Amino acid sequence: MLVLLAAGCAPQPPPAPPVARHVVLVTIDTLRADRLGCYGSDVATPHLDRIAAQGALAREASAHVPLTRPSHASLFTGLLPSQHGIRDNISPAVLPDTPLLAEAFKKGGFATAGFVSSIVLESQSGLDRGFDVYSDEFPGARGDAQFLNTVQKRGEQTLAEASAWLESHRDGRLFAWVHLYEPHDPYEPPEPYATRYAGRLYDGEVAWSDELVGRLDATLERLGLARDTLLVVTSDHGEGLDEHGEALHGFFAYQTTLRVPLLVRGPGIPAGVRLPVTARLVDLFPTLLELAGLPLPSGARLAGHSLAGALRGGPAPQEPVTYAETLVPLLHFGWSDLRVVREGRFKYIQAPRPELYDLASDPGEQRNLADSQGARSTAMRTVLGRFLDEERRGGPAAGGTASAPIELIEKLGALGYVGAGGAADTATPGADPKDKIEDFRIVNSLIREALLKLHAGEHRESARLLRRVLSRGIESFEVHYYLARSLLALRSYSEAATHFAQAGRRAPAHAAAWEGLAECREQLGDVQGAVSTLQDAQKALPRDAALRTREALLLRGANRLQEARRAYESALPLSPRDAKLRAQLGELLRDMGEPEEAIRRLREAVDLDPASASYWNSLGMVLGGNGKLEDAEKAFREAIARDGKNHRHAYNLGLALLRLGRAAEARPFFEKALALEPSFTPARERLAEIGSKRAGRRPSS
Repeated sequence: MLVLLAAGCAPQPPPAPPVARHVVLVTIDTLRADRLGCYGSDVATPHLDRIAAQGALAREASAHVPLTRPSHASLFTGLLPSQHGIRDNISPAVLPDTPLLAEAFKKGGFATAGFVSSIVLESQSGLDRGFDVYSDEFPGARGDAQFLNTVQKRGEQTLAEASAWLESHRDGRLFAWVHLYEPHDPYEPPEPYATRYAGRLYDGEVAWSDELVGRLDATLERLGLARDTLLVVTSDHGEGLDEHGEALHGFFAYQTTLRVPLLVRGPGIPAGVRLPVTARLVDLFPTLLELAGLPLPSGARLAGHSLAGALRGGPAPQEPVTYAETLVPLLHFGWSDLRVVREGRFKYIQAPRPELYDLASDPGEQRNLADSQGARSTAMRTVLGRFLDEERRGGPAAGGTASAPIELIEKLGALGYVGAGGAADTATPGADPKDKIEDFRIVNSLIREALLKLHAGEHRESARLLRRVLSRGIESFEVHYYLARSLLALRSYSEAATHFAQAGRRAPAHAAAWEGLAECREQLGDVQGAVSTLQDAQKALPRDAALRTREALLLRGANRLQEARRAYESALPLSPRDAKLRAQLGELLRDMGEPEEAIRRLREAVDLDPASASYWNSLGMVLGGNGKLEDAEKAFREAIARDGKNHRHAYNLGLALLRLGRAAEARPFFEKALALEPSFTPARERLAEIGSKRAGRRPSS
């Protein structure tokens, strides 16, 4: 029987699913999924377990690189490593035309803030784009003995910063990213976890991280934000924990370091949802935007797909192909890279000796099926080939580490990320990483210990450790560079020069190696050799103003003033905001008898950096020496206002006043100069001069 619907009674479309008003993304560094209670662990993680029970849990979630920066880059771009170009922890910043997750939220009207706990994610990483607030300050303790404190931040401090920001921004829509560095090595959980998990301190840090997430959740409840907040908890990678011979992460591509947790709770997500397909970190970019009711950025071409429908209890999407990689063995040791594809339960690792695993029956990846299931291996290798073909067609080249600052390389080395830049020479290029894990473990430990010794001032011990690395046939930029630094501190200039030269050959874009070589040659009395070194460096780094400034200083010290001037002037356009460069050039021009040009450059310096007392003092000296005493007086007063404890500034002002015929005004400044530096003879002589003149005016009795 045909039933006609009355006018106005047409079927209505289902109501739009609720969207989150706020989004809080928590990434817990180095967290293995199998260490959470909700994934079957005996580690006590009640807060994370509750989030999983109240919302959704991905049974299988995967990172694309077992390293912090590239993994976060994939999360924040929705792109694979070959697409965004971040292949290790010191790759160049994210490409300018790559839209980031925070930028999409900011465009959607959200206040945005990021709170990171590791130097790996500082603003130099490029991940700060789109954040109104990006907290990446790492409080350094006094002295290099506390070197590690300058590269990581305790979770409670990060959480306190995030909570304060949430407190002051709860009126609008919010997107906050909270990055916790626990449970990254070194494993140092606070009590009671250190005692409770004695002998398994990684698990203790996992339990401590759970408490921190619980505190954050309590803050959301206290502020009345929890009900409207999409809370997402995941990790960038796991940890080896000595399985497959890997203690930490980054070298292999097993599930120990690729499988991560993913918990999602918020508006429209029913309690108890369990995703039946593999979730990938690239999927979070479109998923979070859809759950917050925001569109994808215009023109975005993402590698990930939204999981919003499945998280809301809808049908499961098709099982995706998951790609992963680690290029650490290739980029930093000259061994083979590792590339991975996963299709459902099967995982293929491309290596000199390929590996195939059935993760359903062999989650620990102990039984390599590559030979016994040759047809499947071939099919999966073909799938992997599509990713590699796309990379060859248009993706950024592997590597690109040379632009990383030497300071970052050093800090990463202290965190255990060895091979942090520049090519390596080994006796076995292209070797299977499975055959080199023992070398890697030993080198990792030696370089890290050597760096800590270097920063503790134990240069002889640092050099001994680095020579042990070389004795194993492992040579790379940082091994030679750190050894050269240690030898330079020991005044072994000739040997240090050899290793600085080796470092420069391996990574010519690192200016620090060239500068170290130049310093060694200068110390050996070969000034021309030092100058030539810096000129060679400029060919590799034509836009590095510091190299030209260093050359100018060498030439000035050798009294080659015209050459020094040319070097300074060639640096000027490369560093248009460098006040020190202009001040040094001004002082050189003063010595060359060109006061007007000197004054011009020194005025540029004080305009760029008016807080510098020394620049004002230099300007005053040239003005006074050129007869412009009133202007000199003003400059010296500016110098004193910024540094009233420098006896020379006081003396120079007194001298300008004396030459202006204002001896009474000059006297207190000469007295101040003597009070600050009692052995300063010129001030005493000027006071005697003033006294003599006054005595000469007295009528005789």
